[in-house]
Amino acid sequence: MRTRLVFVLVAVLAVIAWGWWYSPLHQVRSIFSLVTVDAPANRVWQTVADLDGYRGWNPFLTTAGGALAPGSRLTIAAKFGTHTITFHPRLLAVEANRRLVWQETIVGPALFEEEHEFEIETLDQSHTRLIQSARFRGVLVGMVWKRLLPELSRGMGAMNEALKRRCEQMVANQR
Repeated sequence: MRTRLVFVLVAVLAVIAWGWWYSPLHQVRSIFSLVTVDAPANRVWQTVADLDGYRGWNPFLTTAGGALAPGSRLTIAAKFGTHTITFHPRLLAVEANRRLVWQETIVGPALFEEEHEFEIETLDQSHTRLIQSARFRGVLVGMVWKRLLPELSRGMGAMNEALKRRCEQMVANQR
């Protein structure tokens, strides 16, 4: 009897989740922040890819760690106002000097999923554009987006500016 009840409950929840996923309440939202850095792409990549170094310069992703290999799990702490949230995304793509992408799912992709990307564009030998973006999907996105957006915008902007200062200072110190 108990097994049947659990099965029925799981089936009902699956149907509800399927309905939410395809309903207009299922939200997809995106945000991006870009910065032009007076440094070559490999310097920007080294700074983005040095997860252990985040604690020394990054005001948004205050700590990070893990192996930079597709499929591996990272441990990242992000500062949102006065709160710090630790999460464990899975790396989707690691392309040296080009891009780094991870994905975090909370409860399940139908409820809340975030894909975070760092894209590095070479403008010329000594100038690079970093585009940091985040895409959110799931039924919970609509409920938290108004609170999440200002903090994300501040955090991503602060990180990009700190990364710019760090890379440009490293280049200046090499001269």
